Amino acid sequence: MKTGGTFIIAAILSLSLQAQTPVAGDDGTVRATSSSLHKAGKELLVSIGIEVTRDFLPNESMTLIPVVSDSLEHRLELPPIYINSRKQHIIFLREAGKKEKEAEALQRKNGSRQTMHYLQSVPFESWMNHATLSLVEKSCGCGIPGEENFTCIARLHPQPTPIPQLVFLTPQVETSKIREEKGCAFIDFPVNVTAIYETYSNNTVELNKIIETINTIKNDTNVTITHISIHGYASPDGPYRLNEKLARERTQSVKEYVNQLYAFDGAHIRTDYTPEDWEGFEALLCDTTFQEKEAIIKTITSDIHPDSKERKLKKHFPAFYAFVLKHWFTLLRHSDYTIEYRVRPFTLAESRKVFTTNPKNLSLEEMFRLALASTPGSETYNQIFMTAVQLFPDNPTANLNAACIALMQRDVQTAATYLEKAPEVPETILAKGVLCFLKNNYEEAEYLFRQAQKAGLSQADNNLQLVLELK
Repeated sequence: MKTGGTFIIAAILSLSLQAQTPVAGDDGTVRATSSSLHKAGKELLVSIGIEVTRDFLPNESMTLIPVVSDSLEHRLELPPIYINSRKQHIIFLREAGKKEKEAEALQRKNGSRQTMHYLQSVPFESWMNHATLSLVEKSCGCGIPGEENFTCIARLHPQPTPIPQLVFLTPQVETSKIREEKGCAFIDFPVNVTAIYETYSNNTVELNKIIETINTIKNDTNVTITHISIHGYASPDGPYRLNEKLARERTQSVKEYVNQLYAFDGAHIRTDYTPEDWEGFEALLCDTTFQEKEAIIKTITSDIHPDSKERKLKKHFPAFYAFVLKHWFTLLRHSDYTIEYRVRPFTLAESRKVFTTNPKNLSLEEMFRLALASTPGSETYNQIFMTAVQLFPDNPTANLNAACIALMQRDVQTAATYLEKAPEVPETILAKGVLCFLKNNYEEAEYLFRQAQKAGLSQADNNLQLVLELK
């Protein structure tokens, strides 16, 4: 063992005093005034400050044994601390002191306040990452060790291990920021009619959906509408040929309605149609429970002609068909629309404002620059990266950077999810190493950090040092 105070290095494991329970007498106490554990390289340093104000009887002696332990079965007793009356101290120096050269001893001088500093180091073992420090008291009045008193004078709990270094990935510049808004309008038509009646059924509300979406985009001076797409659907009831005509002409009516309201500079409206929305029918069916659900799904997904599907449903599932005719088919007559637009680039100052009003208009690279202008680890910094992955959920760079934020917050579960979509680059290898590190899988963490190190990431050097000191 080593003693002394010559260890001047950055502590990787640091623990702070949680409680001090003094050993009290009628006229004073014996207590730990300060205690700490530090991992210094391959050593664990134990430091304890002791204050004595209690007077001792002539034959009285107290032994305090520092104990390092974890919540499992590991327990390590360190060289003891002796506090002796004058008579007992003479006995200690003559007998015990020669055998226990690393023990610390104090001769009590009654009527005064005395302090002593205890410092020991022991080889570090992996279980000590979660170690606590306690003092076990043994006391007697005759120089002969008495029964152990396990009253804990000082107990220490570890602070979290530092997060290894991470590297965020810079997104590519988006040369042309193309965005889109989508919606669905359930415009109702009288039977076999293809013209739009604005006041018919709930058409005023449904047509306003399209108008409000277009207006929101047109009123944004930062964007330019490039084109609009309208896709009309008819329901599966009735002859397929008639439904094809209705879907085509009703979609054209929606296009003409929009063209009457707006003049788009350079933009055009594209249309498409689906005569019968069997896919929508299947989706509704999958979300519900019917007694013959599997047989119905088999029918509607078969390759037979749509009119034959309808006839089989009427014949074999009449109650079901009557239900969907009344409740579902109106939902399968809809017009889906997409407004595509181009967004101009923004300066850093502009990006800050746009992020609070309409972050969708920012590119991933613009949000990255905005994050770099914030304090790392701050609420704003984290929010920008997490907003980026929400707006670009399938972008590998956004997922890697979001994983880094989650790792900085020790959220290993969320980080693992984002890393599944991260790109195959050294920065991802480094982040996966940090994930293993936080899960206490040091062997895998070391392997990944070495891979990142070979790829040229200098941050891996620091991370390897952390792992090697904890193994």
